[in-house]
Amino acid sequence: MNISIYKEIIKNLKPLTNSKFMYNRKRWEKLNPKFTNFISEFENVDISRQDVIDSFQNFYIGKSNWEKPFLLTMIWGFADTGYGTYRTNNYIAEEKNQNLIQKSFEAVKNNNLELAYKSLKSIKGLNISYISKILYFATKACDYKEYALIYDIRVAKSLIKLSTTPEIFEIVEVVPSSKFVHYKIYNTLMHKYSAELNLDAESLEMFLFEQRF
Repeated sequence: MNISIYKEIIKNLKPLTNSKFMYNRKRWEKLNPKFTNFISEFENVDISRQDVIDSFQNFYIGKSNWEKPFLLTMIWGFADTGYGTYRTNNYIAEEKNQNLIQKSFEAVKNNNLELAYKSLKSIKGLNISYISKILYFATKACDYKEYALIYDIRVAKSLIKLSTTPEIFEIVEVVPSSKFVHYKIYNTLMHKYSAELNLDAESLEMFLFEQRF
């Protein structure tokens, strides 16, 4: 993948502060009322990546419950899309799912990314895009040297687009694999590419997501 020509663009990105979305309370008004109090301080303000990482750090030192980092991840990810509330409510409705979320958080803390991934994948409707978002924020909070990275369809398409000819790209359908072994390969490659160009891996991921090429 030839990304060296975009090195300066990637280097100037600031994902922790500039990658942010507003928690529009009206848009999320149907969020399960049992959970809204966990995130009331963020109503109608921007939520940055750093805010979500901070919420995970507070969870890991016992200053908050699991609900806050999970909900902030969903709100940051879904932003103002109309279906975010519905899907989030489905994820948190059952006690079984709540236990799986907590299990995944603890697995990250215990350096067991595979268990964390598979626990989240057991939640109906939770796909690679949002599983990887949770793992990104959680591993950043736990100071993983090679933290997990967000992997969604836009990133997958960018990886292919930068690795092949325009003609080939136009005639194939690209979706990210949901297998843990492939997600692990993705993370390894992203950190490898970033290290070779002396870039932050999360900046490279943001560049691929924004498709700045």
